[in-house]
Amino acid sequence: MPNMPIARLRADEMTGTYWTPPREATMAEIHPLLMALLIMLPNYERWRLHSTDVYDMASGGPLGYFDIALDPVTHRACGYFNSVGTNVAMRKPVWFQYASDTCDALQTFYEIVREAGHVD
Repeated sequence: MPNMPIARLRADEMTGTYWTPPREATMAEIHPLLMALLIMLPNYERWRLHSTDVYDMASGGPLGYFDIALDPVTHRACGYFNSVGTNVAMRKPVWFQYASDTCDALQTFYEIVREAGHVD
């Protein structure tokens, strides 16, 4: 049996959700529901806006995107998950607290969205 490939054990299929590194966004680039909520707040100009694309780990297909707004002074955040296609995942943005930075805020928001059953 010359040139027979070496059999490798295949790891369990990876499942779940992953997202791209967050990029800064402008007010015009975030979801309109999140934008409408933010402009009603005093001092909304100090809030930092970020967006990231979200994908299914098993298929690699796009699921949608996370838009989050962060207040660096109070560590208060608001996020919206916009899904791909016609399915509306969220009816309104979700408020939450984050501990340290943008990556922490995205992880916290992902956990909220996952618990709601919108992503794996």
